[in-house]
Amino acid sequence: MSDMLKIAIVTKNGESIVGTFGSSKYFKVYEIENNKIVNEYLREVYVDKADEEVPSLISKNNSGGGMGKFSLTVVDASKDKHMKIAKSISDCQVVIARGMCANAWDSVEQFNMEPIITTNSNFEKTVHEYLNKTLENHKDKIH
Repeated sequence: MSDMLKIAIVTKNGESIVGTFGSSKYFKVYEIENNKIVNEYLREVYVDKADEEVPSLISKNNSGGGMGKFSLTVVDASKDKHMKIAKSISDCQVVIARGMCANAWDSVEQFNMEPIITTNSNFEKTVHEYLNKTLENHKDKIH
């Protein structure tokens, strides 16, 4: 097995790092060998197609709650969506976005990928900074 590193970067337009993990339409995937980019391509996020493949990590709260009772349904839906997005890039080792919520961050880590929040908008600059270990991870921007 080769030491292929795959980095997935969130993009809505395919041209720059735009958007949060949860609003991602595509990922720009970079394949790295020997610290050099050997391939790059756009991968569509397949939230709808991933339905049956996502591990059930959360027990659903199907009981009808009474007044004043907090329902987990919204949290579950958000978590499911983020798990499906993460599943669509689960062959990657690193995920880079301009923003992530706590559910997104956790979903990325569930698939043993490294989540990174960047302020960069340029793909290649960001990949090179990651490879040079100079890319700052803005964990304080988790929302």
